[in-house]
Amino acid sequence: MIRELHVMNRDHELLQSLSQKVRLFSQRQVAEEFWNGALPNARRRLKQLAGNDLLSRITVHARSIPVLESPLASWRPGDSVPNFGQVAYRCQDRWRHRPVRSCTAWLATEKAAQLYGGVRRGKLKNPVQATHDLGVAAVWLRLRQVAPQWAAAWRGEDLLAHTRVAEKLPDAFIVDPQEQVAWVIEFGGGYDTDRVKAFHEDCAQRNLPYQMW
Repeated sequence: MIRELHVMNRDHELLQSLSQKVRLFSQRQVAEEFWNGALPNARRRLKQLAGNDLLSRITVHARSIPVLESPLASWRPGDSVPNFGQVAYRCQDRWRHRPVRSCTAWLATEKAAQLYGGVRRGKLKNPVQATHDLGVAAVWLRLRQVAPQWAAAWRGEDLLAHTRVAEKLPDAFIVDPQEQVAWVIEFGGGYDTDRVKAFHEDCAQRNLPYQMW
């Protein structure tokens, strides 16, 4: 029988993040962000949260995420058009010497999503996109460090998918106090020139500022 778990503030932050902000974290991301790099302590607590049906542990095949310090491109209406080829080169070049490997990751369960008002989880919708999803998580973690107000105003694509029916869906939106989109956030992954250009043109057509990481 599972003993009742006393959920700490750090647990609340983690569970809320996985329910509302991102689809998953790697075990390493969790340890670095929420346990100051103490992997054994993080692993122990994650196991307890999973034992209480709040987290789900999965194994994914993904590339290690490069350090993300700032956007590869940042654009607002009225700015000059970015150099799409240059942005695409930086997107692709960062994956050199980063092979696909097995990785332990954690997701919020349906129970956690119900408790924290997020999207139903428990399994990864598109496992082949694990690298991309971990990259999106890395962007959110970076914003949590350098722009916490943006991290708080972050709305993941799953939360706002219903607002973009038959339209391109970015990875996340930064919303204002009225819940109107202020910025669009996209993790560029290994995008080629055409994909970078298509993303820019979609945002420009909708008059939306964006950051591509």
